[in-house]
Amino acid sequence: MTCKRLTVLVAVVMLGTASLSAQSIPKPLKTRLVVGDPVWRELPVRSDIQKDYERVWQTALNTILEHNYDIATMEKASGYLRTTWNESVVVLKDNWYYKLQISVKLVTSPTDSTTVEKIRLQVTGDVTNLDSKTGGLKAYFRGYDQVVLQNLMQDLQAKLGAV
Repeated sequence: MTCKRLTVLVAVVMLGTASLSAQSIPKPLKTRLVVGDPVWRELPVRSDIQKDYERVWQTALNTILEHNYDIATMEKASGYLRTTWNESVVVLKDNWYYKLQISVKLVTSPTDSTTVEKIRLQVTGDVTNLDSKTGGLKAYFRGYDQVVLQNLMQDLQAKLGAV
């Protein structure tokens, strides 16, 4: 019985801590930044274009570029690309800073590396608050930007996704 009470207490404390952290995020980010580990979302690729690795790769790359993100790392052979940190998505005040980075990974068939079965997408968001006098870190939050993630997923779904 004591073990169950302790488990419940730990869960309540963890939820309370997460709530306090979320309340500290600047207002413009409260509806878009989900605090915690950034998630990977998956999009199945339409069967009629799965075998066209070049087309899937180029479409994914162009989609990121069309949304005005710059590429930091790109390796076509492994199907991986990552953008530079973008600090202009949401501009904050009072020594708060927000930046995000997008990662894309093409997932190929275990038996055929030229067949793309799905695309994985991650949008990492970092929020920092710096002390105006010392430049020291006052607050830091990491999570994922659900607005950018949703927009990119919808765009990729329209271009590559299963009907």
